[in-house]
Amino acid sequence: MALNLEEMKRLALPVIEKHEKELISLKKVKEFGIDKIVFTIDDPNTFILDVDEVATIMEEILDLINDLIPDGHYLEVSSLGAERELITPLDYERALEKYIYISTYQKVQSASNMKELYGYLKSYDEESVTIDAIIKTRTKEVTIKRDNIAKIRLAVNFKENEEND
Repeated sequence: MALNLEEMKRLALPVIEKHEKELISLKKVKEFGIDKIVFTIDDPNTFILDVDEVATIMEEILDLINDLIPDGHYLEVSSLGAERELITPLDYERALEKYIYISTYQKVQSASNMKELYGYLKSYDEESVTIDAIIKTRTKEVTIKRDNIAKIRLAVNFKENEEND
């Protein structure tokens, strides 16, 4: 049976949209010798996906495309994750005031010559990103040029989570 990702996408999109989610990607992957059809979805308004809702979406998609999935393939519906990379302007907009991680190509002088920073995204534009960086035990506003950023992503702040318990 030939794999028809376009037909799977056509059938699955109404289900994803019904749950007010967006399809980020659909691809065939092989992980640890297992063939998978992977739908990656996201919530266009938040970074949060409820695991039970994802399971419901997966069941509804499976009901529609089960006959299109070749033997030996598995269906997976997943999110971009809690520590997703910030890529699009919308990603940055939704990450404002959120805890993030930035790694840089070169040391940042205004951040004690660090190359890895954690902090809260305060602002961004096409040239730079400004965060309230946590340096040792203090918070300092740091602006980093975009061309010096190797990676920028959301981060989980375990200390903040402990304080809220």
